[in-house]
Amino acid sequence: MSGPTQTRPRVERLAADDAAAAVPDLAEVLLDAVADGVSADFLADLTRADAERWWTAALADPARTTWVAREPGTGRVVGVVQLRVAEEPTGRHRADVLKLLVHRRARGRGAATALMAALETEAVRRGRTLLLLDTQTGSLAERLYERWGWQRYGVLPDHAAAPDGTLCASTFFSKVLPTMRS
Repeated sequence: MSGPTQTRPRVERLAADDAAAAVPDLAEVLLDAVADGVSADFLADLTRADAERWWTAALADPARTTWVAREPGTGRVVGVVQLRVAEEPTGRHRADVLKLLVHRRARGRGAATALMAALETEAVRRGRTLLLLDTQTGSLAERLYERWGWQRYGVLPDHAAAPDGTLCASTFFSKVLPTMRS
């Protein structure tokens, strides 16, 4: 079988002048994640307008770089990840991974892996040697991070709320990246 549903989404860094046009698709990805029970900092009552406002503000943050996965053929955004670099003088070697989300209709086609590869490549290019993230304990994402070589460094009970408001544990991960040799 062939066709767009079996083809790997195309990953690209989201340019500033393309950000506004991507907001509706990004809101759809976030709404889908919340509807699927993903603890992504939002509750089930998240509205499209609120999701669009959140993405508009997040994309305007100069400390964040965003990559999107686009569906072949349509160009619709079906996945996203953000890198937020630490700005403190003592943290110039590290960055946080935020909002790795892939729409349910695009899962299983390598979008998350490609998004993380792009993020890690850029982090290395920027001289970041330590990446940090957290995810819901017991989630599919937790298993993916382990498979991708991330190291678990702790679990915090009741750290975040699931979309239904139930408190859940978060697992914290780190990944040491190679340094660029000049």
